Amino acid sequence: MTAPAPAAVYARAHLDDLTLRQARRALHTARYWWQEATAPLSYYRPRQCRQWARQALTDAARLRRQLTALRALPGRHVSREQWGHITTRATDPHPQT
Repeated sequence: MTAPAPAAVYARAHLDDLTLRQARRALHTARYWWQEATAPLSYYRPRQCRQWARQALTDAARLRRQLTALRALPGRHVSREQWGHITTRATDPHPQT
């Protein structure tokens, strides 16, 4: 008889670092597209650039919600189920309580 497989566990510090890097990258992307939208000789249409900038800001906000929820957890490790719950709830900007 084999033992059940252990639940996947992630180091909280690793997820914190990864999420923070992704959030910073999203803000950098938003800044780039906003500057591209206001550039006088841009290759791209300003409307499309602003849309991409808004999408990057939405991603940054989602990642910030993930980071806040992650930092609220006790302990040094996060289970796969906990991480899945955090990422699912972070996608909804107005969660139901």
